[in-house]
Amino acid sequence: MTIKTLVKPHLTLLTLCLLSSWQQADAAEAVSPKLRQNLEIMQDILQKSLEQGRGSAIGRIEHSYVAGQGVLFQTSSNRGFGHFFPVAPLAPLAPMAPIAGVNAAEMAELAQNAEDIAVDVQMNMQWDEEAFADMSEQAEAAAEAAAEAFSEQQEQMRDQLRDLREQKRDLERDLRDVEREKRDIEFSQKVGKLDAEQQKSLKALNERHATLQKQVSEMQKKYAAQEQEVQKKRAEQQKIAEQKQQELVARVGSNFASTLCDYGASLRELKDSEFVSLQLSTHGRDSQDIYWVFKKTDINQCVSGKINASALLKKANYYQY
Repeated sequence: MTIKTLVKPHLTLLTLCLLSSWQQADAAEAVSPKLRQNLEIMQDILQKSLEQGRGSAIGRIEHSYVAGQGVLFQTSSNRGFGHFFPVAPLAPLAPMAPIAGVNAAEMAELAQNAEDIAVDVQMNMQWDEEAFADMSEQAEAAAEAAAEAFSEQQEQMRDQLRDLREQKRDLERDLRDVEREKRDIEFSQKVGKLDAEQQKSLKALNERHATLQKQVSEMQKKYAAQEQEVQKKRAEQQKIAEQKQQELVARVGSNFASTLCDYGASLRELKDSEFVSLQLSTHGRDSQDIYWVFKKTDINQCVSGKINASALLKKANYYQY
């Protein structure tokens, strides 16, 4: 038996494996156009819903879909628009049982009605696109003005500290010069008697030394008080920023739950075993991403009126990462 005879079967097997792999890759299942339409409609509705309230605090919403897991909507608080971060897929959970008392036909009809409403809302929103753009620009301008005012205040306080620090250094340098001159005269006093001019200079230096010590001490207290005031202002601003962020997070979660209750039935192409999630990326010193994860079956219950938006929000898996 030749080497060619031995190698040929292995080459044939390898070729078949490669062909099988290519065929599997070509046969990858595409997301249905209907599901894609559902998700895009919900994305547009969420964009308008989350922008309501005190200005445009939310950036552009994007979404991604993981088969068997569900849909993840992503956005960020509006300190710099368009900051989206990838996130690992959610771990699959066991499928939930169908809702008791609501059969498939009723749910389908409910879903169709909600989807029709969602499409109408989407179409109506398109007419107001310019108004929403103006609102976003105004909110962004207001945020920039507030940030600029805060920056100017911080700059003024830093300038005041810098001036006090320079004055303090000048006084300390003068004090060291006086102490050096005093040491020179006092050394001369140890080896011989001082003349009248030297005695006069030593007296003046002692007086100058006492004055400078007092000024340095007062300047040190003034500098410490100003530095404490700066730290106090920073802490106040940090507290306000944290409070505003908490308000934003609470409002986003509430609006998200309400929107899912009002228009969640339009996600009828999403399987009941999957999830609808929102990722909010925040900004700041200790910025974190915040997540709300809703089971599709819980959303169905809210759509059918078995629970309200507040109860739906409590059922969500809420966490920070």
